[in-house]
Amino acid sequence: MKKAFITLVLLIFTATIASAQDINKLSGSLLWKISGNGITRPSYIVGTHHLAPVSFTDSISGLKEALNATNQVVGEILMGNEAEMQAKLLKVAMMPDSETYHTLLSKEDYEILDKGLNEVLGVGLDKVGRMRPGILSTLYSLALYTKLYPEYKMGQESIDEYLQRTANDNGKTILGLESIEDQVHALLDSEPMEAQIEVLICTVSNNSFEKETADLLNDYYYAGNLTGMYNLALNDPNDPCPTSKSHKDALLKNRNNKWIGELPAIMKDKPSMIAVGALHLAGEEGLLYQLSKLGYTVEAVK
Repeated sequence: MKKAFITLVLLIFTATIASAQDINKLSGSLLWKISGNGITRPSYIVGTHHLAPVSFTDSISGLKEALNATNQVVGEILMGNEAEMQAKLLKVAMMPDSETYHTLLSKEDYEILDKGLNEVLGVGLDKVGRMRPGILSTLYSLALYTKLYPEYKMGQESIDEYLQRTANDNGKTILGLESIEDQVHALLDSEPMEAQIEVLICTVSNNSFEKETADLLNDYYYAGNLTGMYNLALNDPNDPCPTSKSHKDALLKNRNNKWIGELPAIMKDKPSMIAVGALHLAGEEGLLYQLSKLGYTVEAVK
């Protein structure tokens, strides 16, 4: 980048501004039409919120028409076999016998975590103390969400599940971009145990911030504000428990890069409805921007 001089600096500056403008335009909708670049019929990509009610799909303009116009639904993982998913999760949910929260935490931090879990989960470390911190963080966040939003019922059908079930009911193909093992790896193996515990204790100690963030994240989602969601989740300067770069990359960037390698062949084979978490759509590493860089026309459906 430093070999040329003024001319190259100007070119880089111009390219950077243009890219930023393109990224900022890729917001304002949850449903996007993908066409061109050799595919004869368009595919669609919709950003989901795993905790939003299925009834909200009625408010996503063009979603039902797009679903009818496509021949397959592509999700993050194949859903429907909950027993198999739970069995695979349980295999990796427990900490090694050599590690316990007693040995990994100070007495003060142990008491903070135990109290916080009791207040939200209704059980303490005496009951769930064998679970890995990444699993406990997920359980804690889900339980806290049900307390903050009583209308949400743990285990209710998600938008992702609804889209896959609808496809199955209509005899359409269903594909998963990754396995449950891939998701477990991103959740549990991208950071050392000590770092996961620090995040868990920080989250428990700052659950009032979780309420503020959840409210704003929901508002952004229902408005289709992908940029707002992305910045809030990953770049919020007020976040007392910021996600490390390695964990951010494991959750979003690395998975997006893997999926972007598979989507062109999937869309060329059949017009597809691609349904993934809305955060996977936004940002420079997001699927929308990466698809546009590959030469596809990416248009908001409103």
